[in-house]
Amino acid sequence: MFGAGPGAGNDRYIDFLISGLLPWLGLNEGLVRSTTSIVENAPTVRRLAFRSELLVIVPNASALIFELIGLLLYLGLLLFRGIAPHLLWILPLALLLQLTLQVGLGWFLAASYVFFRDLMPIIGFVLSIVFYLSPILYPVGARFEKFFLWNPMTPLLGLFRSAMLSDPLPEIGSLVFLLVVCTALFTGGLAFFRRAQATLADLI
Repeated sequence: MFGAGPGAGNDRYIDFLISGLLPWLGLNEGLVRSTTSIVENAPTVRRLAFRSELLVIVPNASALIFELIGLLLYLGLLLFRGIAPHLLWILPLALLLQLTLQVGLGWFLAASYVFFRDLMPIIGFVLSIVFYLSPILYPVGARFEKFFLWNPMTPLLGLFRSAMLSDPLPEIGSLVFLLVVCTALFTGGLAFFRRAQATLADLI
């Protein structure tokens, strides 16, 4: 499944795992931190002149910076092993799409957390489900493909693996789906946050 020759299968699986796990860790950290970002910065939010939606962008950008450092260290390891990625130019696009996805979801979660303070256990549970329904620990198999197609993480992780491991690019249909989901979540999340923004200062 992951290659041929002595040890090739194990090495290929480790590469598959790392190239999927690093983006997931960045996404997980960004969403968890952005959920509580408004409540944790209550004094700042009460300043009417401050654009509180920026508080959601900061933890997501920070998570992606640490993710990028991890990816660059991993890239150095690949180069040391004699593996030269040929599609590395895709990496900035993958990171931009991930940031768009995270910030959009972060705006939804941050505003919702102000109203529902018991949201964190639910988010942790949902993220656990999404983790196992994403191609992180194992590739998408034909038998279970329908469980992965709805998940925008599938083409997103495919882009990261194309960039880092020179895997074939995801199908154009899945990329269009990813772009639509990212755009919808970003615009919808911002609209939802701004609609709730007038009452946030009164509830925190």
